[in-house]
Amino acid sequence: MLGMAAVRAIHTTPATSSKRRLSNRKAELEAQRAAEAEARERAKEQLRRLKDTDFLNSLVRPSKLFESTQISQQDAAISSSLAFQSKSSANDGAQSFEAGLKRKADSGAYAYHIDPRDMDLISEVAPKAASGVDTGFGHSIMPEAINKNGEIQADIVRRIAALDNANAKAVSKHNISKAVNKFGRSDGDSGSAEVQAAVWTIRINSLEDHLRSNNKDHQNRRTYTKLLHKRAKMLKYLKRESLERYYLCLKQLGLTKAMVEGEILIPKRVE
Repeated sequence: MLGMAAVRAIHTTPATSSKRRLSNRKAELEAQRAAEAEARERAKEQLRRLKDTDFLNSLVRPSKLFESTQISQQDAAISSSLAFQSKSSANDGAQSFEAGLKRKADSGAYAYHIDPRDMDLISEVAPKAASGVDTGFGHSIMPEAINKNGEIQADIVRRIAALDNANAKAVSKHNISKAVNKFGRSDGDSGSAEVQAAVWTIRINSLEDHLRSNNKDHQNRRTYTKLLHKRAKMLKYLKRESLERYYLCLKQLGLTKAMVEGEILIPKRVE
C-alpha cells in the first residue's frame, strides 16, 4: 500500500504543478496581448492627433465623398418622376422641381479647376440674366416655364462639374491643386520640395485608404513603400536646405522626424 501511495504521489504532483504553470503562462499571454492592444490603441490615437492638421483636414477623401452621395434606386426613381412629371399643375410642378433638386452635391467643390465663384455665376446669375432677355413669342406666353428651364439647365451643369460626381482621379487633381496653393513659394510653384512632399503625402494617404480595405494588393503596397522613400528623400533634402522649412513642413503634413529619418519597411498591413 505504501508503494502505491508513493507511486500515486509521484504521478500526481508533477501534473498539478504543470497545470499551475500552464495557468500562469495563459495569464501572462493574456496580459501581454492586452498590453499590446493598448499600445496599438495609443499609437493610433497619437497618429490621429498628429494628422489633425489644417492641410490634411482640408483634403477631400474619395471614400468619404462618394459615401455621402449614395442614393437608393427607389429614391432616385421617385425624385426623377416627381421632378420631371409633365402632366401636373403649377403648384405640383413647383414641388416636383424642388424634389428634383433635393439631391444636390453639397461639398462646395468642383472638378476641372472650376472656382466656386464661377459656378455661382453659371448657376445663379446666368439663368436670371437669360430670363430677362426677350426671346420672342414663347417668352411672353410662358415666362415661368422658361425661367424653370433655365434653372434646371444650370443645375445640370452644376451637377456635372461637382466634385461629388467626379471620379477618384479628379479628386486627386483637386487635392494636388490645394497642395500647390498651400505650399508653393510663388504663384504656380509646383517644383519646390514642400510641394512635392505634400503631393506624395496625398498619394500616400490615398493608397492607405485603398490598402486598408484591400490588404492583399501587394503591388500597391510596394508602390506605397516607394512613395514613402521618395517623400523621405525629398524631406531630407529640405532639411539640408533649411531646418525651419523642414520642421514647418513636417508639422503641416502630420509627420515626425522618425517617420522621415527612420527605417522604412514594406508594411504587412496598413492600419
